[in-house]
Amino acid sequence: MLKNHPVSLYITWLVIILIVPLPLVILLNTGLSDSIQHLIIYDAGIVAYVWWLSIVLLSTRPQWLEWRIGLPAMYFVHGLLGVLALGLATYHVLNAFSMDQLIKNTGHFAWYLAIFGVLYASFFLSGWLVDRFPIAASLKRKLQFIFKYQLSLWIHRLNFVVIGLIWLHVHLIGRVSQITDFIILFDVYTIVNLGLYAWKKFVASSAERLNGQLIDNTELNQHVRQVKIKLGRKAPKYQAGDFYFLSFQHVTGLTNESHPFSVTTAPISSPNIITFTIQNTGDFTSQLSSIPTGSDVKLEGPFGRFAPLIENANPKIPLILIGMGTGIAPLLSLTQQYASSRKIHVLWSVHEASDFYYQQAFDSLESLITFDQHITRFTTLDYQNKLTEQELTSALFFIVGPANGVLSTEKVLRHLGVSANQLIDERLTM
Repeated sequence: MLKNHPVSLYITWLVIILIVPLPLVILLNTGLSDSIQHLIIYDAGIVAYVWWLSIVLLSTRPQWLEWRIGLPAMYFVHGLLGVLALGLATYHVLNAFSMDQLIKNTGHFAWYLAIFGVLYASFFLSGWLVDRFPIAASLKRKLQFIFKYQLSLWIHRLNFVVIGLIWLHVHLIGRVSQITDFIILFDVYTIVNLGLYAWKKFVASSAERLNGQLIDNTELNQHVRQVKIKLGRKAPKYQAGDFYFLSFQHVTGLTNESHPFSVTTAPISSPNIITFTIQNTGDFTSQLSSIPTGSDVKLEGPFGRFAPLIENANPKIPLILIGMGTGIAPLLSLTQQYASSRKIHVLWSVHEASDFYYQQAFDSLESLITFDQHITRFTTLDYQNKLTEQELTSALFFIVGPANGVLSTEKVLRHLGVSANQLIDERLTM
């Protein structure tokens, strides 16, 4: 991520890590008489609290930030910030001291919940473990019938309880609550961040989401469906390789929570009707077959960085698009959009022959692109034989598929001499 958006990401980190907490730290340190060691302990707790508030704001997916760093990078900041906040909170809890039992309890309960939240999110809501350890991925699949996506979201919202407990904890400390300037700004930080979240979640989201209508819901094979949605007249233009968060309205038994899916079509050929290729991998996707055509759809987006990266790259640089399974969806979109203007080489691997459901689409572009397909993933030898020296040293590689497959493919490519700056991925974490 850092290699694709260095300046904007560094600025984002600088603002959140240092600049945003700084006014509260200054007011606390100038208003409280204590040793430097004790002030550092108090500062750690305040900074952790501000970072948790920042996490809440990032969870609203602010589009002005997405345009600058991309949604995957925003999620990266969101997740790592939670871990860093827990680290500072742990330092604070283990070193702070109070005789008041209520002050101690509110701080400790918030800390316990934060530990549980980080561990739960790391396992069920991110790819930090399951992307890299097959045992963790297998365990997650077995537990998903209990800890379903919607339940996981509600558990993740325990962050609000953590914030409430810390807010009360600070107000209960007499020496701190008497620092008027500090406590006013502390409350302003809390109200602004939670207020922006509430506004985005309950007011703006309904106005900002796009209206669409399901016009086709077709089974491509027993594991994959193709969903076509007609966009409303006011929908903004999307770019090749983009993705949306979809929610289906008024469908019995189906949650209204939004889920992200990549666009398979390209705006050059289908500006108003977008296609999604969706694999049955969980409780939400397994119910898609029950959604009738004509159903209302809400879309949030579009999001994506693939097209801007291509547009900003030298047009003479070849594009290597590596798709695994349904990971081919955004890559087909990119191929259709840029086949006539860029040198493109597509490599698509699947589990079995019936999974080549877009064979005809790629065959229609065979005069413009290089296309290779393979049952089971490409090996190191395959990449050596199919990729030219020029492609290995200068091409941009767009890799989409299951997270473990993406990581292993990047490892192979790096071994073959491809630099980190050439690799752009989208990981389909379970």
